[in-house]
Amino acid sequence: MKFDFPIESVEYEFDLQGDCKIDITINGRVVTGNIIHGHLLKGHNILKINFTKSDPTDTDSYATLKQFKVNDGDFLDQVKSIQYRVDQTKHNDANDKIENNLYFGYIGSMEVILEQTNDPLRRAAWTIADKEFEYTKWPIKGNKHRSKNFETIFRDAKFMYTGSMPPKSKAITSVVNETKLADLRGLLPKDIESKLWDWISKSKRVKMNGEPFKHFTFATGVSDSLESFTRKSKQIIMMPEKMYHIHGEIFDDPNLIRLDPFQKPIPLYADVLLEYPSPWYTNDELDKVIKLAKDKKAKIALDLTWLPVATDEINLDLNGIDQIFFSMNKAWPIHDLRPAFRWSRERINDRQTFDYEIGMYPKTSANVFLKLIDRFSFDHVYETVKDARYEIIKTFKLEPTSVLWFTKHPSAIHDEKGHISQHYFLDEFVCIQKLLDFKDKYFW
Repeated sequence: MKFDFPIESVEYEFDLQGDCKIDITINGRVVTGNIIHGHLLKGHNILKINFTKSDPTDTDSYATLKQFKVNDGDFLDQVKSIQYRVDQTKHNDANDKIENNLYFGYIGSMEVILEQTNDPLRRAAWTIADKEFEYTKWPIKGNKHRSKNFETIFRDAKFMYTGSMPPKSKAITSVVNETKLADLRGLLPKDIESKLWDWISKSKRVKMNGEPFKHFTFATGVSDSLESFTRKSKQIIMMPEKMYHIHGEIFDDPNLIRLDPFQKPIPLYADVLLEYPSPWYTNDELDKVIKLAKDKKAKIALDLTWLPVATDEINLDLNGIDQIFFSMNKAWPIHDLRPAFRWSRERINDRQTFDYEIGMYPKTSANVFLKLIDRFSFDHVYETVKDARYEIIKTFKLEPTSVLWFTKHPSAIHDEKGHISQHYFLDEFVCIQKLLDFKDKYFW
């Protein structure tokens, strides 16, 4: 049996009837008791079960295997199918090999091969899933309130590096938690747009140039902006196949035709949506598509959600760009508040614009964001984690991408079955968020 996680314990239980005996060895070493602890195991292990009884013909003397657990997970069915070798010097009328079916009546033995992973990434995944178990977990489909057991630990370990949540930040979380709700209920100041733009402009890594946008709105996440862009499109939208999965979910409409601008030519006056930056494409590749779109007088919207965690220096020309969507929700641990902003050349007649113009937008998350930009720079997270990220990449032999949280590794393979979503492609990367959260606490 092969296990894609480190084995911490093997626990078994036999029910013996009559005059018989079970002896267990692990890698040739005699085991006492019914638990084999992980420190006794290697990568490849042979657990041998020896069954004996005083009288080979005594049918009332036998043993049954009632329990076989690895890390508290039930693996009885897997053991059941392993062949049992009969001692033919004691039973010359029996086959030398039979299915054990968890029943031991013939004198003989069987070997259970236990192979555990030595991959540091998988070991770290299990360690975090087990030692840092999340009894309340989101965003996931299904039950968000969970019990700790083998199934939930196994699930968390399996998907440990699949996602895009930002790492923890004590400094940012403290500011949020110490802020009184009474201080967050007022309107944003008149100069919020210029204040936000000036804050971004102070970045040492990101420069955005071009004619100022005429319209500005606040939103809860960028989803509303994406949906509005789609609703006002011409039934055909040019967008890469590989984007954050919410784009695919929102645009999964039989009446909407999606074409990949990396695969298809951009027609005149097209609607084009891109993420900038993107872990799937280089900035040069994105720049080329943007240039082609501008040449075709396309209506271009840029989702800049990943911009605060870009790893490369960016000089983005916003001339010819119709809309940009911006948030810090993938950079700061404020995904439960989800403040976001939209700039546009033209007034967009939608609920987001209406709410902002009359002051009906969610003020709590907007004012939290305002407090945070007074305390932390645009580059704060990048500067805080860049050295730790480098060490993690080196330790686990990862390959960096253009987005801070995402790295490449041979083990990160896209799930063609679409377990999470048919639009989900972030499983092609190792998201290092949890490795950053618990760096120096465990073996990395």
